[in-house]
Amino acid sequence: MTTIEAVIAASVEPSVVDVIVNGNESLATEAAGLLARRFFPTDSPTVRIWSTPLGGKAHAWNQYVHLIWPGSRFTFFVDGYARVKDDAFQLLAAALPAVPAALAGTGVPSSGTDVVRARTELLSEGGLRGAFFALKKPVMDELRSRNIRLPLGLYGFDTLLGAILAFGLDPARHAWDVRTHIFVHPDVTWTIEEKKWWRYAVVKTQWRRKLNNALRALVVQATKRFLSQRKMPPEQLPPTIEQFVLGWIEECPQQARQTLAGSPLRRWEVRKLRRPRDWSLAAQAPRLVYATRESAPQA
Repeated sequence: MTTIEAVIAASVEPSVVDVIVNGNESLATEAAGLLARRFFPTDSPTVRIWSTPLGGKAHAWNQYVHLIWPGSRFTFFVDGYARVKDDAFQLLAAALPAVPAALAGTGVPSSGTDVVRARTELLSEGGLRGAFFALKKPVMDELRSRNIRLPLGLYGFDTLLGAILAFGLDPARHAWDVRTHIFVHPDVTWTIEEKKWWRYAVVKTQWRRKLNNALRALVVQATKRFLSQRKMPPEQLPPTIEQFVLGWIEECPQQARQTLAGSPLRRWEVRKLRRPRDWSLAAQAPRLVYATRESAPQA
C-alpha cells in the first residue's frame, strides 16, 4: 500500500491508477479491502485493482498495455517497491513534450544498492529504469497496433523494453540511440524501502535476485542477437523467455558457451529454461477486483 499511497499523492491531474497484482489473488483482495476503507476526496485519482492469475512482470505489462490501458496522454509505470516523490509525475509530464524525439522518460533513484553509480550511469549514458518510467501516447498506440508483447517469464523486462525504445521501435530502420529516445530527468526520483538484511525473507529475496541477475545476463545476449544483429521487429519477439533465450543459444552456440563459462548460476538458469512450463494462464484476461469509483472504465 505504501507504493499506492505515494502514487496517489503524486497524481496532481485527473488520472487512473491501475494496480496489477500478478499471480497473487489473496494480495489483490487484501489491497482492495484496504482501499475500500480509505477515504478518497472527489478530486483524487480513480484507483483500480486488477488481478491476473499468472505471475511475472512481463505478463503484467502485456496485460496492461493491451487490455487495461485507458488511453492517457502519458502512461507512468511504477514498480511495486518504488516510492515515487510527490513531484515525479508532474516534472516528467512537463519535460517530455520539450523532447519530441523521446519515446519514453525516466528518472534517477535516490536510494538502493549502488545508488551513486546508478545515478551517474543514467545521467551520463542514458537508459530505462523499470522502477519508474513513462511512455508517450503515440508509443502506447503503436505497441497496441503492432501487438508488441514481451516474452512471458522475462526477468528485468526493462532491459529488453529499453532496447526496443533505443532502436525507435524498429531496429531495421533506426540505429541505436538510447539518449535520444529515452529522456532521463535528473530531478525525477524515487526511493525504495530499506531492507533488513537479517530477515529470512530478505535473504531469500537476495538469493532470488542473484538467480534473476544470472538470467538477465542471458536476456542481454538474446536481446543483442534479436535486435542489434538480426534487426528483427519487436512484434516478432518469441512469446516466452524459454524460446527467446534458448533460441539465442541454438543460433549462437559459441557465444553461449562463453557467456555460460565460469557461471554456475547462468548454467542453472538454462537448465530451468529447458524444463516444460505451462503458460496457459496467460490467456486469461485480468479481473477487475475493485475500483474506487463505480464509473471507472473497464477493459
